[in-house]
Amino acid sequence: MDKKSFLKLFKDNDEYMISSLWNDIELVEEIETPIFTKEFYPPAIWNFLEKNNINGLKFICKGLNNDSEKKMIMIAPKDYDTDGFDFPIVYFKIDGQNKFRELYHKDFLGTIMSLGMKREIMGDLIVKNSICFGVIVDEKYGIIEQEVKKIGNVPVKFEKIVEDEIPQSEFKTETLLVSSLRLDSFVSSVTGLSRQKSVDELEKGNILLNYNIEKDKSAEIKEGDILTVKKVGKFKFEEIKGESKKNKIRINVKKFI
Repeated sequence: MDKKSFLKLFKDNDEYMISSLWNDIELVEEIETPIFTKEFYPPAIWNFLEKNNINGLKFICKGLNNDSEKKMIMIAPKDYDTDGFDFPIVYFKIDGQNKFRELYHKDFLGTIMSLGMKREIMGDLIVKNSICFGVIVDEKYGIIEQEVKKIGNVPVKFEKIVEDEIPQSEFKTETLLVSSLRLDSFVSSVTGLSRQKSVDELEKGNILLNYNIEKDKSAEIKEGDILTVKKVGKFKFEEIKGESKKNKIRINVKKFI
């Protein structure tokens, strides 16, 4: 595969990031040794690479936890033993517990971004009870640890932690009624948007089905599918529970929180 064909695969994504990724692929082909990307990539990219053979290479991806949206990518020759390679990342905890106010995801992310950092140098953040768990490119951790002393007016404490200390994502299960298993119907039910607005979001490329952009409103979803709606959230279609008296389909859905 050449660069032009590779860029075409991800035409809906940031061209600079895709070009950088292609440069890494070419470097691995040249030196025949694994390398890591310097950024965390969105699921539409890493999920595709994990499942497809690109120029005889393998792609191993790692993020904050099993449900991560953003992941760093290791690119390696197909038969290369990568067991001894550690991802150049730091897992961290920012403790902002206090008596006066609760800190949220936007508070932690906004403060870190105010340092002039690119969002791509960090993976996902999980915030629970004013404590933020995150992962970052190792060479950038020292900067945020040194510069961030407060979130808002709240003093915070930084700590490096190990991967096992990262909490898993939480979710709540809801039972919903859908008129069909078409994607536009499912989007409307889980988001509360009208059917037409759901179609608009699909056409804009704001809906990911199993981490890939899906614009076909008539695509049929199935149990186990994961739906990501930009600026709204992530949902997993767990199972069909039966039908209502009005012939609507009763389904269980997990919403990640």
